[in-house]
Amino acid sequence: ALLKDNKNGKLGKKDTRRVADQFGVHIRSVQRLWKRGKIQLAHNIPVVVASHKKGRSGRKAIPLDLEQLRNIPLKQRMTIEDVSSKLGISKSRIQRYLKKGLLRRHSSSIKPYLTDANKKTRLKWCVDMIDQSLVGDPRFKDFFDYVFIDEKWFYLSQKSEKYYLLPEEDEPHRACKNKNYIPRLMFLCVCARPRFRNGECVFMVKLVVFHLSLMNML
Repeated sequence: ALLKDNKNGKLGKKDTRRVADQFGVHIRSVQRLWKRGKIQLAHNIPVVVASHKKGRSGRKAIPLDLEQLRNIPLKQRMTIEDVSSKLGISKSRIQRYLKKGLLRRHSSSIKPYLTDANKKTRLKWCVDMIDQSLVGDPRFKDFFDYVFIDEKWFYLSQKSEKYYLLPEEDEPHRACKNKNYIPRLMFLCVCARPRFRNGECVFMVKLVVFHLSLMNML
């Protein structure tokens, strides 16, 4: 751009500023490159405007031993803010470590505590589901004479909900007698295995679904 706009090796007053804005660099960088280019042209050598910095340039990364994270209790590293505070680094750096795979998020859910008696009972139930009449070729029972039942709870509202409103729109008012006893809706489903005869389904899977509204129940 500078070679095209120059006149006898001279630039206009605003040429360097225009080129700096065009490429998003400082005006001093454009002036320095133009000065270097003129010297190279004067000596009849190819114009090279590459950076003269050798090797890896720029700010060097500050080393951090991530193994010290193991010594921090789990309760004290549940959020990015907690980890940032304990390691003494910025939250953006934590985000970069997550993106690079040096750290990872994990959602831990509570599992049921099983005693030895509980484990034996579950194992016995699994063994009882094996058809004992098939000696040498054990298989699970066909479950055609079993009915399965399960329920699912749904809260009709939450303690706190977020809405997006217009500036002049009225804020919604929600109220209940006790926020710890929000009305719930339960779906109770009963189902069984489908049955086929000559490739045609003669018995559907779902038997019935009940819905029950529960108020102020523990």
